[in-house]
Amino acid sequence: MPDNARVYISLVSVAGIAAMVYAFLDPPWPHDLLRLCTYFLLSLLAGALKLRLPGLTGTMSIGFVLVLLGISEFTIPETMLMACAGVLVQCVWRAKQRPTAVQILFSVSAVAVSLLMAYECSQLFRAQFHSESVPIVLAVATCVYFLSNSLLVSGVLSLVRRERLRAIWAQCYLFSLPYYLLGGVIAGLMAASGREVGWKAPLLILPVMGLIFLLYRFYLARLAMLPAAAVSTASLRTVKTRSA
Repeated sequence: MPDNARVYISLVSVAGIAAMVYAFLDPPWPHDLLRLCTYFLLSLLAGALKLRLPGLTGTMSIGFVLVLLGISEFTIPETMLMACAGVLVQCVWRAKQRPTAVQILFSVSAVAVSLLMAYECSQLFRAQFHSESVPIVLAVATCVYFLSNSLLVSGVLSLVRRERLRAIWAQCYLFSLPYYLLGGVIAGLMAASGREVGWKAPLLILPVMGLIFLLYRFYLARLAMLPAAAVSTASLRTVKTRSA
């Protein structure tokens, strides 16, 4: 591994540890322990449901839906606990190759940094525009979380492979953008309905995300059958078309 990649991994890991310390030392811990335990267990389950993206050795799960929901409805320590536990399960559960401690730390740190950035940006938006609109707040959180997490992971791949960051991001993460947007919609529906009928009833919306997960898994399985060069070329053409 190149030295600059090692330095990058170390910096992200330090930033992730700092983000977790900042979150867990925040005073407002849960008043509803049953709610926290329920969503924590759902985060562990979501971490086991994962997709493998083209060009990546890592995976993507549906746990980000609960992360987005936590940004809107939970405190920062609760959300950080759910997110870190979910990604830890995602890393180790039925992994094709046993991940190293450094790989696990980097994955957890990337999620922690992305979560904190998304949380703080959504809070800044609320304060700046005096808005409590669930769709707008979650739209901000979804965009920041997706861009931060995907760019952090693409950054290390770019350094290891010695390829351009833009090409790596387009090849590995362009496919996941619609998935994240749909997840943001699901989280928004759960948050909005939860404020009207309580937090338990919106859990019935989660199976919809499970269906989207299965469809996306089928799509990526079909995509994996294409030659790698064709996938890369198609991704870059899509980026150029959108940029035009």
